[in-house]
Amino acid sequence: MLTVLLISASLAGSASACTITVADRRTPPRPDTLPEPPELDAVAAVWPEAVFTLPTRLRKGPSVQPVAMLSANEVLMVTPFALARFVAYDRRTGRHRVLATAPKWGECGMCYEVRSVAVGRTRITWTAEVYRSESWNAGKRHMELWTMPRSGGSMRLVTWLTGHDDVPFGDELVIDGDDAVWYDGDAAYRISLTTDKPQKVPEPAGAGPMAASDPQERDARCGVEWCVGRVPPRLYELTTLVVERKDGSGRTTVAASSGGPLIGDRFGLFGLPYVYDDGPVHILTEGPEASAVLYDRCTGGSARAGAEERPGTQDDADPAGAITQGASGPDEPILFWQERGGRRYTVVDLSRIPDRSCGN
Repeated sequence: MLTVLLISASLAGSASACTITVADRRTPPRPDTLPEPPELDAVAAVWPEAVFTLPTRLRKGPSVQPVAMLSANEVLMVTPFALARFVAYDRRTGRHRVLATAPKWGECGMCYEVRSVAVGRTRITWTAEVYRSESWNAGKRHMELWTMPRSGGSMRLVTWLTGHDDVPFGDELVIDGDDAVWYDGDAAYRISLTTDKPQKVPEPAGAGPMAASDPQERDARCGVEWCVGRVPPRLYELTTLVVERKDGSGRTTVAASSGGPLIGDRFGLFGLPYVYDDGPVHILTEGPEASAVLYDRCTGGSARAGAEERPGTQDDADPAGAITQGASGPDEPILFWQERGGRRYTVVDLSRIPDRSCGN
């Protein structure tokens, strides 16, 4: 879901989109000195035990992308641009084993695309955007739900999720016991992974990862217990977000500019803070960024996530990858981004960040 934020022109470390002309209005005088955004250490310096790197290609094989941790040292990876293949990669030895491969017809270009992945205690489940050129298909795309054993084995089609030419812009997937819960925008559906003829059963409203906003906090986005609220920016001041429980307790402010609910009700992945300055108004939309604030509610600490700049290089010529959240699972998810040069991923295993002094 995209959230539109109205912010100002002179942004420190933030890109802008379209410009809107606004009427002149009286503003306080601009101070001689503006506040400086905090200098954040890199995630690897703050939480070194949680960070490691992975290759973007398995030897001379196809490109791969990390998805989730299968164990302390084994990472689930998937081939995003070839015949879909799920592999378990051992980051100690550099070896991998194939867990499952998509049907042979998935070799056609863009006809089988893995969308959302969920990892449970015993199963891996994912949604696929599928296009097959059979005469009955009429060239339309649709969404399907697939599953396989976590230890590896044959892929199995569970059910179609949509009709022909009915593909949502975004979707999310979690495993709950023997069921998959699929979020399609504002709607949620529960699908059995064990019955012969599973049906989409609507979930109660507000059961999804984007719980209803707290009416006491403007623009609040909540998880199970904790909410993130946007503080209306003040002229010539640093942008902040509020993190608090749904009842308003435990309130704290974080130097940041945008963000959704806490990951696992603990970690925030927020836009970098900037000074709200006068000038024309711009519209920014939330989305994956190449640099962000990683905030830990349990320790109150923040670090900068994203690829490091390399001295002597031009960023535009060697862009870094967007910060991406991995699949949902029984443990905290991973975050990852492609380093400059495109040969390695940096991975942050959130489950390895110590949780001392953490309250519910």
